[in-house]
Amino acid sequence: MLIISDKRIVHQTGKVLRMWKEDRFQVFDDNGDEFVVEIESINKFRIIAEIVETVKSDTEPSVEVSLYQAVPKKPALFELVVQKATELGVARIFPLITERTEKRRITKFERLFSIAMEATEQSGRTKIPVIQHPVTFEDVIGGLSNPYIGYEYEGKKYLLNYGDSLYKGNELQIIIGPEGGLSQHEIDLAKEAKVKPFTLGPRILRTETAAISALSLVLLSKKV
Repeated sequence: MLIISDKRIVHQTGKVLRMWKEDRFQVFDDNGDEFVVEIESINKFRIIAEIVETVKSDTEPSVEVSLYQAVPKKPALFELVVQKATELGVARIFPLITERTEKRRITKFERLFSIAMEATEQSGRTKIPVIQHPVTFEDVIGGLSNPYIGYEYEGKKYLLNYGDSLYKGNELQIIIGPEGGLSQHEIDLAKEAKVKPFTLGPRILRTETAAISALSLVLLSKKV
């Protein structure tokens, strides 16, 4: 027996999709397990359903990818990154505070979670990515297990040129700087921490475009 009382889900199921008794739909839990359920009763407050089938899902990446995204000036741009990163399969999103980050607070976590949840459902995923509280560049840059950072430099190595090392230990971290770029001090810190730099090509990309492009490269690979 399953009781669903989430207002958004109840409204979408009953009013938008117009489902009724004996109709079936799929749900997933916090562990990423997916189930087919059949409605036994539904009203404007709750759905009572019976689990009729367990579904094996293959939509979650085998590699845990975390995005450290410098917070853009416009909240809508960070919301866009959350939506697209979720669709692509990211596991965790860290709002990143750098020297040139102008907006240093995230206030609408409930809205960001709602965006991530809707993107999870739309893309057929079974796990909602974790959206963390803001972290500073200096605090995190030395403690990451398999980090890659996007900025322009002399070597101009492309992300996929790193080959299998991208997926070492089944986890990786993508770091994307702010609109004004990383400071020299931050670049020096990244070099000291042996963070691997990459370029996304000859054109200058906006910070949100860079994040989506980098995640597309690593999460749409056959290796994940």
